[in-house]
Amino acid sequence: MRIVETGRSDLPALSLAEDNAQEEWVMTPANSGAPLVETGPSRIRPGQRIWLGDEGVPVFGVGIRELLIRVESTGSLRQAASDMGLAYSKAWQIVRRAEEHLGFKLLERQIGGAGGGGSTVSSEGRWLVGAFGALLDEADALLDELYAKHFGSWHDGTGDATTEGAPR
Repeated sequence: MRIVETGRSDLPALSLAEDNAQEEWVMTPANSGAPLVETGPSRIRPGQRIWLGDEGVPVFGVGIRELLIRVESTGSLRQAASDMGLAYSKAWQIVRRAEEHLGFKLLERQIGGAGGGGSTVSSEGRWLVGAFGALLDEADALLDELYAKHFGSWHDGTGDATTEGAPR
């Protein structure tokens, strides 16, 4: 089974509908019957969430990483927050809280003036974004290995399960 999200915020509700010709699931607008996207072969995959925490308090994860990547590309925390659908004040609060826990600045801020203000990611922030991205990539690779180990050939989406007891 494969469920594809479209990222369209203009749809008030989504429901699942089975496309019997291809024997897979596609995301459709509620009550429309028309698929939003075409899907390829079914493939169940494991998922995970990874974050850095300070005594159980989440401090840095994929959301703030994405925010910093967008700040680096736009030169503006306000623009990065807007692009992600966050209020500027919320984005600033997230960055400030992370900086307090981490013990270093994630952003270098330039106060406005004739040339306007802006933000850039600090050298420590760039290091953290890269190191966290590498951690995510390696975790995904290990998760794929573990998935193959524990689910056998069933994980390839062919329906040919060789793992005893797996559905066919």
